Amino acid sequence: MTRQSAWLFPGQGAQRRGMGRELFDRYPDAMAAADRILGFSVRELCLGDAAERLTDTRYLQPALFVVNELTRRACAAREPAPDHLAGHSLGEYNALLAADAFDFETGLALVARRGELMGRATGGAMTAVVGPGAARIVDLLAEAGIDDVDLANLNSTEQVVLSGPAESLRRAAGAVTAAGAGRCVPLRVSAAFHSRYMADAAREFAAFLAGFELRDPRIPVIANVTARPYRPGEVGRLLAAQVHSAVRWSESMAHLRSRGVDRVVEQGPGRVLTGLWDAAVRDAANGSAAKPRPAAGSAPAPAAVAAAPDGAPTAERPAPAGPMPAAPASAGLASAGLAPAVPAPAVSAAAMPAPAGPMPAAHASAVPAPGAPAVPAAAPAAGVEPSPYGARAGGGTARTVSGPAAGPIGVAPERLGSAAFRADYGVRYAYLAGSMYKGIASTELVARMARAGLLGYFGTGGLRTERIEAAIATLRAELGPDGGFGMNLLHALHDPPLEEATVRLFLRHRVRFVEASGFTQPTRALVLYRLSGAHRDGTGRAVAPNRLLAKVSRPEVATAFMEPAPEALVRGLLAEGLLTAAEAEAGRALPLAGEVCAEADSAGHTDATVAYTLMPATTGLRDRIVAERGYPDGIRVGAAGGLGAPESLAAAFVLGADFVVTGSVNQCTPQAGTSDAVKDLLAQADVQDTGYAPAGDMFEIGARVQVLRRGTLFAARANKLYQAYRQYDGLEAIDAKLRRTIEDGWFHRELEQVWKETREYYLRAGRPQEVERAEQDPRHRMALVFRWYFVHSTRMAMRGDPAERVNYQIHTGPAIGAFNRFAAGTALADWRNRHVDAVAEALMAGAARVLQDRFSSLAR
Repeated sequence: MTRQSAWLFPGQGAQRRGMGRELFDRYPDAMAAADRILGFSVRELCLGDAAERLTDTRYLQPALFVVNELTRRACAAREPAPDHLAGHSLGEYNALLAADAFDFETGLALVARRGELMGRATGGAMTAVVGPGAARIVDLLAEAGIDDVDLANLNSTEQVVLSGPAESLRRAAGAVTAAGAGRCVPLRVSAAFHSRYMADAAREFAAFLAGFELRDPRIPVIANVTARPYRPGEVGRLLAAQVHSAVRWSESMAHLRSRGVDRVVEQGPGRVLTGLWDAAVRDAANGSAAKPRPAAGSAPAPAAVAAAPDGAPTAERPAPAGPMPAAPASAGLASAGLAPAVPAPAVSAAAMPAPAGPMPAAHASAVPAPGAPAVPAAAPAAGVEPSPYGARAGGGTARTVSGPAAGPIGVAPERLGSAAFRADYGVRYAYLAGSMYKGIASTELVARMARAGLLGYFGTGGLRTERIEAAIATLRAELGPDGGFGMNLLHALHDPPLEEATVRLFLRHRVRFVEASGFTQPTRALVLYRLSGAHRDGTGRAVAPNRLLAKVSRPEVATAFMEPAPEALVRGLLAEGLLTAAEAEAGRALPLAGEVCAEADSAGHTDATVAYTLMPATTGLRDRIVAERGYPDGIRVGAAGGLGAPESLAAAFVLGADFVVTGSVNQCTPQAGTSDAVKDLLAQADVQDTGYAPAGDMFEIGARVQVLRRGTLFAARANKLYQAYRQYDGLEAIDAKLRRTIEDGWFHRELEQVWKETREYYLRAGRPQEVERAEQDPRHRMALVFRWYFVHSTRMAMRGDPAERVNYQIHTGPAIGAFNRFAAGTALADWRNRHVDAVAEALMAGAARVLQDRFSSLAR
């Protein structure tokens, strides 16, 4: 048999302070990409004052993944490629990266998510059994009647790791000690990793993996789950199974030996796996080596059996040939209906309390460390390619587009933006349908997005709390208690109690996704929403169940949302009993908004900023603030405004967007809660057919909204009203000619009649202070009367009153014109075919094609 070589990649337990020192300067691009994705400096973690975090799996696992990969790159520059690859637990991801199953950025995303899920798991324990009787552990457990403990790691004939309930492990340790089979060492872990008790984490990770395009390895990689090379199409399935399956390392080494491997090179810090290989060679010489199982069809390990929805193995995914000798309890995978899952804890002597006596020399340093929480996912930053993983460990984002093993770069819409964002929001694409006020972003629109595996925000602006509550009830009824939907919170500049009442409504109904728009600074309501339920998890990490997405168009506003909630507001809510001390404490370690959307020139409220300048400014702020604050989940930056064509979305992702939020294009869909007359006008608009007008809700301060100009005179009339407000001291002072124009041509009623209606409205709404102020201040009275026109013009547009068409107020940006051009000549040219999910599919698929074409042309 031809002599062959293998490269082995270590997992947790191989780490040491100072690892990677000689490599970091050699690969600046890789280091920059890693820091963007993870949101912290890998160099500082390994070499600097932050090195104590190497004991925290959330940071350790991605850092070790980086060091392993840089070690491989250095080795590849001087040695020929290996014939085989293998990695222990976490190291398996490095092996797959080396085999081109995915790219570096994707690997970091997977490792980060894996660690996060494992870190969230609590309950249970793990124990290493080291000694000559370790191979008898299955029989010993059976004799003791212990059936709720699984084998997590089968590292060698003299070293295994057990996983299960703490009390059962104590009983198992007693049985091992009584039989003189070896030494039992409890491991410092937070859960029973690589066991049936990780089924929930495996299920979540399987869903996360589904969002990635994973290629078949170009070099044989030995899977932890099966101890055999990956077969075509198995990467996602087996990585999912690794979470709750045993790491069959000793069998993997036996398989390599059976294939003629006589030389291994460890690609990472330490010599843990080299020691295990040497032990396997000695065992083979003594006739006690683990025997590789004969191939039996697909030869999956019991825990590696993917199951049909009812848990029954299928023809394509056969049941295992027989029970795995060292993992009696791992059959729980099939009953859970899962494909194979994630990496197994390996044991590190450094991670264990010192045993009473010396461990056998051949094994004392050869026990891979147990899996632990992985890196808090990072918030994406700018780059040439879209990030597969966004914010978890801090700011910064990776840009990754993976393609087939050979050929042009491949881009899939599911890969654009942040994978962590998709996971946290439960969506297929890093794409949201933003809110449109007065319920234009309707329950029908939001529900349709949810059914398509996407998320939209109901437009609460301008609605009473009773209407908002009814919308929540409708969405709950249509989507079920776990259905994904969001609600908008529009800044109530003139009515802070309404803002707070709306937030209390969200909290009462457990609304987990809120889009904040129109805010120029934090308010009590925002802080109350964000920090309610905030706490420290089992690892001490600050977490908040309520996801707040803040739309911003100015750097100083972005900064306010990226910083923790203002202490004065937190203390006030704490003093009133609206927040607990634990919520306040956790909140001080979190940004006010976990997602900040840079809103360029857009429909509705706008500062008319340019995306090309706003996005870099916002991502740069994010990177700086996250680095300074060390947020556990980072901050993800999205893009909005002008997103009406695939090229626009592609540009947003290239600029560093972790997600995109559309608006104008969704108003021209069958699900939008406005009139057909408005949709007809929007469907005829071109990119130049918009204009700016005063914002009715912020009329006095001169805030602006972008509206449709073609086919309506609203913008011109609204601007004239604002000019009059600036020019005159009150209604009585208005020029007689202008007054007649307003009353007869625009309002179709006298100004005094408008004031009467306005006055009655504020009294009914429980806001008599507005009336009192207006009666004492003529300019305020004039402002309230003029603001009536903004309400009226919106109402007429939503009703589709043909007599009032010239007064229609239709918030929209140039994106609608861009989409009309994009849809011309297709079925989507007719707005009646533009279902909101179809619009999302067309834009995201188109963006992927644009990037595919651009990258392919650059690669030529």
